[in-house]
Parts: sequence; structure tokens; C-alpha cells
Amino acid sequence: MLQFTTNSFLWLLACLAIGAGYAFLLYQSSSYLQKSYRNVLFALRSLAVAVLAFLLFAPLIRITNKMVEKPLIIVAQDNSASIGITRPAGFNKAAYEADFKKLVKELESNYEVRTFNFGGDMQPGLAFQYGAKLTNISAVFKNISDQFSNRNIGAVVLATDGIYNKGGNPQYESVNVKSPVYTVALGDTIPRRDILVANVNYNNIVYLDNQFQVEVSVEAYQCKGVSSTLTVSDQTGTLFSKPITINSDEFRITVPVTLLAKKKGIQRFNVRVTPVAKELSAQNNVQTIFMEVLDGKEKVLLVANAPHPDIAAIRQSVEINKNYEVKTVLVNDLKAEDVAEAGLLILHQLPSVSGSPEILRAAASKPAWYIIGAQTNVPALNGLQNALGIASSGSVQEVTARVKTDFYSFTLTESTKNRLQNFAPLLAPFGNYGLKGPASVLLTQQIGKVVTDNPLLLFADEPQRKIGILAGEGLWRWRLEDFEENENHEAVDELINKTVQYLSTKEDKRKFRVYPARRSFDENERVILNGELYNDSYELVNTPDVNIVLKNGEGNSYNYVFSKTSNAYELDAGVLPAGEYDFSASTKLGKVNHAATGQFIITQQQAEFQRTTANHQLLYEMAAQSTGKMVYPNQLDQLPAMIRANEQVKTISYENKRYEDLIDLKVLFFLIAGLLTIEWFARKRSGEV
Repeated sequence: MLQFTTNSFLWLLACLAIGAGYAFLLYQSSSYLQKSYRNVLFALRSLAVAVLAFLLFAPLIRITNKMVEKPLIIVAQDNSASIGITRPAGFNKAAYEADFKKLVKELESNYEVRTFNFGGDMQPGLAFQYGAKLTNISAVFKNISDQFSNRNIGAVVLATDGIYNKGGNPQYESVNVKSPVYTVALGDTIPRRDILVANVNYNNIVYLDNQFQVEVSVEAYQCKGVSSTLTVSDQTGTLFSKPITINSDEFRITVPVTLLAKKKGIQRFNVRVTPVAKELSAQNNVQTIFMEVLDGKEKVLLVANAPHPDIAAIRQSVEINKNYEVKTVLVNDLKAEDVAEAGLLILHQLPSVSGSPEILRAAASKPAWYIIGAQTNVPALNGLQNALGIASSGSVQEVTARVKTDFYSFTLTESTKNRLQNFAPLLAPFGNYGLKGPASVLLTQQIGKVVTDNPLLLFADEPQRKIGILAGEGLWRWRLEDFEENENHEAVDELINKTVQYLSTKEDKRKFRVYPARRSFDENERVILNGELYNDSYELVNTPDVNIVLKNGEGNSYNYVFSKTSNAYELDAGVLPAGEYDFSASTKLGKVNHAATGQFIITQQQAEFQRTTANHQLLYEMAAQSTGKMVYPNQLDQLPAMIRANEQVKTISYENKRYEDLIDLKVLFFLIAGLLTIEWFARKRSGEV
């Protein structure tokens, strides 16, 4: 639809007057022409000139298009394994699938229909294989909100059993979709006879020759009076066995199991309860868990000049990481074997003004974190390391921390950075500070309101070790303040743990490295591995191809070639069966062959077998709160009528307005050309030209 304003018509009248005036001047002397013939020529020229004059003003036209949008019906079918496990009385899988497709076809005759299936995530199209390892119903509503936020969503048809084991409560997420939700209640609400390993709690990492505990939760339904046996086994045989007598129809028990880590590497354990007669599924009777057995913890030796609150604060933070074993000792009780066994030394106010044992000089090759305080012998410290020099008179001053933005040795969260800069001051030596060599400064000192370049916490690489220097005492105040303000110690724990982790990490001199993105993947997760290749100058290169073979415990092998990124390698191996995997990668740079090996695990997903009783109450509540309804599979044919009767499901229309230059209309060109052409032929015929 075209629209003109009142002003447009006034300008058009003015242009018509101009055209008429021009035609009058042209034809007033043509007295030999017949009056009627002259009037026709007058009109043709007037109209042509008027249109041309009007176009000189660059007029705009407003074009209004009326759009009609039918309601969009979104149909989502649960394709998770829990649907396929149970078979309610009267339910026929083939008949249901046919009826559901018939429902979609009928809806398509009146509405725009988009179909999806879902398990752990949502995929386009219908699917009735019931093989998904997880169920995330809330993801359905989140995807609908994200993908169709600007569409006329008439209704959502959701077919599921109401059991979810990933994501949040879908009832809360469904309110973001401002449309009726019609639920199709699948599954069986009647508990079926079943015994299962409901959960296994364990640590992913344990240490060689150490005992560790596994907590096994067993559940049984409709099995009163039946006995079963819980066993834990590995490749060597049964490690634990316990009979279980089930004394109720809803039975739960948690059994602690103590085992011994006997072998280094990734170890597999099978946790199993023996089946009972006529139970729903035997697949949930066993869970397989994997643990990484390490050959000892990294030993951290915390040596103090004298008792100090910092010592407890540092120890508590370091011990959060179960990979570290912390030993605390006063310097006068220090033994040579303590230093020899340590992977990292934390030296609090050492060397001290009261003197330090010669054994500390013997530890000069060990990675160390020096913490300076009032009792530190600063000149002696200057001689023990090549990173920081301090010319101090022996007095101390209060300094607060400022985080450097150009520190890249490791990262801290923004929350931790902000907290560190607001903590109470530390006591640092008063004097002149200077870097003696290359160093990475994480924290600098702020004295009062003056931000200085004096390092507060720095790190450096020496020929045989890494060192860190904290030029201030009072970490215990930081940890206490962190808890008072935030009810946790996260900021201080992160700073101390990442400092210890960085200093204790041994430099990797390998020229070819391949490592998984994680040591443990879920069964339905894509397995990602990364690779790095260095030349003799330790520059990253990725010219040659990298081949890799993955082999699982069953002897199955998978061969791949890495993809090349900007200067490294990456492999997306896709989704692989659960189990423990060894990998062997190889490449050749020049004439040198390189190889790398490693391990990772893929844990089996049993979530769909843990809960099999349908939650129709959830489906009813989701439908009710959105003015929708819940139906059963044998009522699918009623859904189209229910949707049609809902006043919220309606076609909407809207107008799309835009402005265009009138001169862009091709019809005006042909109009002007036509008028002038007709006039020209008429004048020629009459002898005017």
C-alpha cells in the first residue's frame, strides 16, 4: 500500500500549475490546430512537465506491507533411554510412533510446525530410538526461548516421562516460553521391581599404597524379603563383598568400602549388586568407576624462622589441593632428608637475622618461595637468589597489593584480583627495590595512596629452579579478612595454590607433546586431544602430519590424523564407548621421529537407569501453569482440537512500513516517456515538428 501526505498533494498541485503554464506558453500561438487537438497536446505536455517538476523535489513514498504469521507449534519428543526401559500396560511403541507422526501431520495443516527430539540436548527432527544417555528437559525451553524469541509461538507439545538428570527444574524454565505447554505423559508412574547401584562417591585421584574409601549407595524397589550381594572388583578379582537383605519395598543403604591402591596409573573398578528375579533392568546393577593412582604426592616443605600465624594460613591453603603433602618445620629442627625429599621449599622469614643453618645454602637448587618479614636477613636473601635486590635499613612499612595487568605466568579470577587489592596491608621492608634480572611481577606495592613499582610478589626462573618472593608478611590477615567479608577463603587459597603449583611444576623439555583436554570424559561427550611440536629452537611448528592410535581396554583401536590449528594440532575424536584408553601419537620433523603416549578415561553414563518411575506430576504442573493440558499417549488425537480451542493460539498480523524514493518507481519513467512520445507523434502528424 502506497501513502502520500497532505503536503505531498499540495506540492503536486503546484507542479501541475507549472506544467500547465509551460504547456500554455508552448501552445498559445498554435492557432491553426483544432481546439480539441490542442487541448489533448496541452494536457500531455502539462502532465509530463508536472511529473518531472515533482520529481525534482525528491519525494518519498511510504510503502506498507501487511504480513500474516500463523502460529508456530513446537513439538519435542523425549529420546532418552528411560523411555525405552519401561513399558506401561497398554503402551505399544510402534502404534505410539505412528500416532505421533499423524499428530504432527494434522497440526501442519493449520499451523507452522517445527519438530525436535531431545536427550542431553535438543536436536531437530523426531527420533524414537530412545538411546540418549541423559535427559535435559529444561534445555528444550531454553532453546525455544533462544531460537524463537521473536516468533508467534502458539504452543509447545512436549512428550516425555518427566524424568530429568541434567539441567535445572524444567518447570521454572518453561515460564520463559509465553505459550501454552501441552505435555504427553510417557513412562510408568508405578514403581517396578528393581535393584540398582544408585550412586558411587569416590576421589578421582588416589595415591599408591594408600588406602582409600568408596561409598556405594544401593536402592531397591518392590523387593522386600529378597537378598542380594554387593561386590567391588578389579582385573585381579573380587576386592570386597557384602550380603544385603532388603527389608522394605523402598530400600536404601549406603555401604562404605575401603580399598588399597596397589598399582600406578588409571585403574578400573566394577561395583555390582547381584540381580533379583523379574527386575526391571539389570543394566543399573553395575557401575564402573575409574581412578588415577599416582606414585606419591608432591611434597611441600614449609620452613619457618619462628612460629607465626602465616604458617597455619599457608598450610591450610596448600592442603586444599590433595596433590600436595605439606610438612611444617622450624628452621632449627630442619634435617637434610627433609630438604632432599621436598619438591618445593616455602621459606618464611629465612634467612633470618638470628642466623640460618648452612643447610639452606645446600637447598639453593630447590624451587623456593621466599616470604620476607621483619626477621628476614635481607642482605643474605639478596645473595641467595638472582631476582630481587632490596636495600633496606631494617625497618618495615605497611603496603597494600596492586595487581599487575601484564602478568602471564598464571591467571587469577577477576574476583580474586579485586579482593587482593582491598585486603589489609602487609608488612614489607622499607627501602629501595630493584630487579636483578628477568622476572614476572604479579603484585606491586601501594604505600598509602601512592602506587609504586616496588614488587610485592614476583617470580623468576633461575638455571636450576623457579623461585617466588613475597616481600611482606601477614597472609593470615588476608585469609581471615577473606572469610569475614565473603564467608570463604577462595581468593587467598587461589593465590597461594597457584603460586605453589607454578613453582613446583617441572619444566617440560619434550619437543612433541600430546595431551587430552581432560583426563576424564563422559560417555556422551566428544573426546578432544591437543598436540604441540617444537623445532630445535623451541618454536611451535605444525608442518608434518601427526598420527594417533587410540586403544581401549577391549582391544579396539581407532586411528586418526590430527587437524592443524594456527601453529599446533587438535583432534576431535567424537563420541567413543566408555572405558580406559591408551593413545600413541607419532610424527616426523626433518629426519627425527617423535612419539608421545598417554591415557584418558571415558566414564559410563548410568543416569537413565537410576530413576525409571515417571514424574507425571511435573508434566501436569507445567501444563497447568501455562493454560495447556496433559494428555496420555492414547489421547494424542485430542490435541489438535485442544490447541484450536485455546484462545492464545492465534494468527497475528503486523505491518511493515518503509520509505522509498518516488523516482525509483520504473512506472514513472514509462509514464513520462509515454506522454512525451505520444505528444511528439501527435505534433509531427499535425506539422508542428
